[in-house]
Amino acid sequence: MRITDWNIEERQDIVEVSASVDGFRIWYRVPRTYRVSRTGDPFLASALIPAMLKGEELEIDPGLPVSPRFLKNISLIQDVHHSWNPVLKKIPIQATTAPAVPLNNGVFSFFSGGVDSTFTFLKRQQDISHVVFIHGFDFFRSSEDYRTAIARNASFVRSFGKTLIPVETNHYPFDYRNGLSRVLTQGSTLASITYLLGFSRAYLPASLSYDQLFPVGSHPLLDPRYSNESVEIVHDGAEARRVDKIMKIAECEAALANLVVCIDEMNFNCGLCSKCLRTMLALEILGKKAALFPPLPPAKIIKRQYREQHPLFLKENLELAARKGNKELLDVLRAIERKYERRQLIKDADRVLLGGLIKRTYRKIRKEPLRLDEWIGAAPPQD
Repeated sequence: MRITDWNIEERQDIVEVSASVDGFRIWYRVPRTYRVSRTGDPFLASALIPAMLKGEELEIDPGLPVSPRFLKNISLIQDVHHSWNPVLKKIPIQATTAPAVPLNNGVFSFFSGGVDSTFTFLKRQQDISHVVFIHGFDFFRSSEDYRTAIARNASFVRSFGKTLIPVETNHYPFDYRNGLSRVLTQGSTLASITYLLGFSRAYLPASLSYDQLFPVGSHPLLDPRYSNESVEIVHDGAEARRVDKIMKIAECEAALANLVVCIDEMNFNCGLCSKCLRTMLALEILGKKAALFPPLPPAKIIKRQYREQHPLFLKENLELAARKGNKELLDVLRAIERKYERRQLIKDADRVLLGGLIKRTYRKIRKEPLRLDEWIGAAPPQD
């Protein structure tokens, strides 16, 4: 796999930086007011996992030097990924090197407006000067939705004296082309944007607490290893569970009013997807209302709609409901837990006893494509 044909182009108020990665042109667009990297670091971060999947040597154009520190750390990054999922093979990398240099003043945190990034924003507000909001990886909505989200979130962070940097990229179709899950490529993609902007420090909001960790692309073992000579990357917020983060956000009216967690929307919450429901349940237990959420649905709809790939957040809400003495929602959550356990038992029996026959037959009848969470992930699938 080769990284070639680096290009930079100015377009009105934005600058686009791009390169060809195995014949696919990856691009990033940022405001012209910021300096951007002219090295191979952003594209090496983007190409590493696809190259590991193919088991191919990764060759970077000699005119695009990479950070010696990052290049050294890649050995450990590959070790971790390969140990988690052997389908990702350790590969050699051919590149010239040059120490990374600072580009822009300040410290930023990645910010989507959801629970994890809002928690880190509130926690690190004395340290950060900017937040980075990404379109084309965190979100894939229309240009109009994107502009609305930029205006809304920029207004929110500006009220704290911070600046929002909008970044657009086509990482999603690049990952889609390679069959890679977003859960696997999150850390490397955020690292690539960190390199592109060259601030002294970047905070990557954690999605799991330390006691919940399992293989994911943004992980405390991995994120710091993407640091180079001029940029420190920090995996932040893993000391808190999701429900603890919601409790912190609920203390800030401005943050609560701006909170959007929805899987499908950028500027409001649908109220029916798993991320919406798990957040709404926690807020309801806490007795809090958030402007961008609809009313909590009736119990029968919650039971029908609530889906979790992992039961971690369900258990957190169960514990919160028990602690707060909310018997009505505790009963609802226990019913969902029993439903999850029955479904998991069937999946395990099918996998162990029948080799996945029921799953394959069901898919064949329904003609179902792979779900996003069934693309190649940080660990092999368990069902």
